[in-house]
Amino acid sequence: MRVRFLLACEGSSDTSLVAHIERLLIACGASEADGSAFAHGRRVADRISLGLKYYGKADMLIAHRDANSAGSEARYDELAKEVNKSRYDGVWVGLVPVRTMEAWLLADEAAIRRVAGRPAGQEPLPDLPVPQQLEALSNPKATLQQVLLQAGLPQGKRRRRKFLAAFNSQRRQLAEVLTPGGPLEQIASWVRFKADLESALARIRDGTEPPAGR
Repeated sequence: MRVRFLLACEGSSDTSLVAHIERLLIACGASEADGSAFAHGRRVADRISLGLKYYGKADMLIAHRDANSAGSEARYDELAKEVNKSRYDGVWVGLVPVRTMEAWLLADEAAIRRVAGRPAGQEPLPDLPVPQQLEALSNPKATLQQVLLQAGLPQGKRRRRKFLAAFNSQRRQLAEVLTPGGPLEQIASWVRFKADLESALARIRDGTEPPAGR
C-alpha cells in the first residue's frame, strides 16, 4: 500500500522529518511512502489548509506541535481543534515530541558523532542523557547543541564559533537520518507517534478512508 502524506510542521527546520516519517511508515507496513512538508502559516489550521492546497490531496495528514511547557495532552487537544478548523476530514495523526523535537534527535549517539564530524570519536559525552531521561530535559535544544560541541571538539575560538554557527544545519542532518526503532523505542512520545501511525495505516488499509486521488 502506497501512502502519500502531508506534514504540517511547526517550523521550516522540521521539514527534514519527512524522510524519517517515510521510513517509519514503511516499517509500520506501507509498501511505499511519499511525503511533503508545509510550515507556512500562523496557525496549524492554516498550514494544513495551505499545504493541502499547494500539494493536493493526501492519504494522511500529520500535524506537528512540540509539547514545550503546555504538555502533550494539551497539544493533542489543540491539534484536534486545529484539524477541525481546517475542515480536513481524512485520516490524521498528531506528532507531539516532549518537550521539543531535539529530544528525539538526542537518542542516536552515533548519528550525533557523525554529524559533528568525528564519527570514530571515543571521548565521553557527559551532557548526553540516556534515552529514558530525554523527555525530562528542560531545554533539549540547548542540550543537543552542547552534546554536538562535545562530540565535535572544535579547537580554538574561531573553529568553535564556526561550529556553533552550523547548529541549524546539524539539526536538519540529524532529523534526516533519524532511524526508526532502537533508542527511540524508549521515548514515550515517539512510541505514541508510531502507534498512531500504525492505527492510521490500518484505517486506510481497511477502507475506512479512501486513498488520495483514487
